[in-house]
Amino acid sequence: MGLPGITRFLRTAAGVLTYPQDPRSFAQLFGSLSSAHYTRGRITRVHRETPDTVTVCFTAGEGWIPHRAGQWARIGVEVDGKRIWRPYSLSAPEHGDPSITVKAQGTVSKHLVHRAAPGDVLYLERPEGQFILPEMPTELLFMVAGSGITPVMSMLRTLMPRRPDHDVVLVYVSRTQESCIFHEEILELADQFEGLRPVFWFTEERGRLDVADPRAVGALCPDHQARATYACGPDSFVTTVEHLGEASGHAPVVERFDVTRASASGQPGEVSLLRSGITVSVGERDTILEAAERAEHPLPHGCRMGICHSCLVPMTDGAVTNIRTGELHREPGPVQTCVTRPAPYATFDA
Repeated sequence: MGLPGITRFLRTAAGVLTYPQDPRSFAQLFGSLSSAHYTRGRITRVHRETPDTVTVCFTAGEGWIPHRAGQWARIGVEVDGKRIWRPYSLSAPEHGDPSITVKAQGTVSKHLVHRAAPGDVLYLERPEGQFILPEMPTELLFMVAGSGITPVMSMLRTLMPRRPDHDVVLVYVSRTQESCIFHEEILELADQFEGLRPVFWFTEERGRLDVADPRAVGALCPDHQARATYACGPDSFVTTVEHLGEASGHAPVVERFDVTRASASGQPGEVSLLRSGITVSVGERDTILEAAERAEHPLPHGCRMGICHSCLVPMTDGAVTNIRTGELHREPGPVQTCVTRPAPYATFDA
């Protein structure tokens, strides 16, 4: 910054510091949480939930909008000098400072679990998602497995104080009590609010819960067929709950935390990105999005599970296969790069 630039900065600073201003003026002057390009947040607290899970609380700068219980947001984190974005469910109740609860599984999650500290900056996109409660919820059944408790915890923290006697059953499948996220807090909520009945199922003690069997679910929640059901967790768990709902005629509201991939084709693939002028090799178990990221050419994306359609890119030639269903798609047009791979090649206008 030359002498004229320094002079302008000092004059601006003097004006801000000596005249009543909106508090955001100070943040904008010193580069805190405001930006013309994105919203930033600052970590205020990191609370350990289990040996490999933490809750990261943060404040958000201008541009953030309050989330609805159950929604998720894309969070950007600087890892070894590179900004990486991943979607995380918001675990805080509505109308409070936001938080995410993260299990150490991928690159970003491991960074947050093992290295995040108060004062660190997060990059934020606005909350989204349709895994939310209706305006007037009826009797509810939550069926969750593992990290699937995260958005449901936001719902419980929001709903129960508003309606302490509301009839809610939570069936929570976890490997052990030690790995059960929010275990103690859920018990405290149940003591405080008589309408909440948690049912924990620890697979190391009791084996796998057969959620496909109405009798097994009925033993835990006898009136499950009459309740509005919300399911969240691994793809295989959620899909089974969906099938259970189809059998009873009541489709559940669901959210998946991963994608169960069909068997690999056994063949590598290739994707040409016309506007960028590059060709990307795609491994037999990779999606187009993952391969592009490894080639340091990230494509648009959101949930990474084929839900939000933020990853749509126009395919102009070739074919792709859906990694979940194995379905082959040859027609030119928008393609979800997060759940497809080339079969064996495809060309995109990107």
